[in-house]
Amino acid sequence: MEVIKPGILDSFQDSGRYGYAHLGVSVGGCMDKLAGRLANLLVGNTETEAVLEMHFPAPLLYFNEEIEFALTGADFCAKVGGRVVPQNRRIILPAGSTLSFENKIWGQRCYLGIAGGWALTKELGSYSTHLKAGFGGWQGRRLKKGDSIPLRQHSNYHAQAPIISRWFIYPDLFYKPGPVRVIAGIEWHWLTKNAKKDLQNHPFAISRQSDRMGYHLSGKLLEKTVNTELLSSGVLAGTVQLLPNGNPLLLMADCQTTGGYPRILQVADVDLPKLAQMGAGESFTFSLISTEESMGLLQTFHKQIVSLSGAIPLK
Repeated sequence: MEVIKPGILDSFQDSGRYGYAHLGVSVGGCMDKLAGRLANLLVGNTETEAVLEMHFPAPLLYFNEEIEFALTGADFCAKVGGRVVPQNRRIILPAGSTLSFENKIWGQRCYLGIAGGWALTKELGSYSTHLKAGFGGWQGRRLKKGDSIPLRQHSNYHAQAPIISRWFIYPDLFYKPGPVRVIAGIEWHWLTKNAKKDLQNHPFAISRQSDRMGYHLSGKLLEKTVNTELLSSGVLAGTVQLLPNGNPLLLMADCQTTGGYPRILQVADVDLPKLAQMGAGESFTFSLISTEESMGLLQTFHKQIVSLSGAIPLK
């Protein structure tokens, strides 16, 4: 795969780099881990294979050999030779094809999965690019013009034109509109009664300061009853911290492993993909649920993924 023109931020990611938080190494991985898993399942990879995470404007990519691939997550109106390439399907491209992305239709992050994956080297057990530390993925950085990334597997369909599967998956089930479901965080009790009400009754907007590390949210300023300084404690993707200025900070994939701000909420894992497809200027509301409800949602989610992973090979 050759990068003819890079996108705004293209990097290889996978399910994450687990087991090193005690050394200060963040989990990272795909912002939308669901989309990453689906891209791999569609092309017959294991769910933990590397995928290419793209933002819009997205890259212009050339493939000098035949590939079998799938696009999931955001819809950037992908095209090959002027022909629209649909999302959430298995597709075969003949050698010499150029893949472009013309327009952002929905979402913030699109994922490209290729059968067999790219010939990358794992760092600390993961293919994910750690952009801050500069390791993993392709030379520890975002892709740039002229990069030529070797593929691990060669396709033998001898396609003369794009071949698009008739069957496809419906990921909409996992991106339903509505409030972001959260459970009370460790320092939830630090908030005033009014702050607790405001969190559930008023929308919060994602600011332009946001990135893969976290979303800075703006909305009702929240007050707390406890002014004690907090020792740095463990945090993870989905943790909502309260900043000194009264605004919430929602941590995402590349978040640090510890933080010193009060942890007022924790996003239910099932709603992290929906958040990952949101960007600056978009707003949402929080809906407080119990830990038991969150676990139930997660169990249902995994059952759906297992069912889907079993059905795809039968096609």
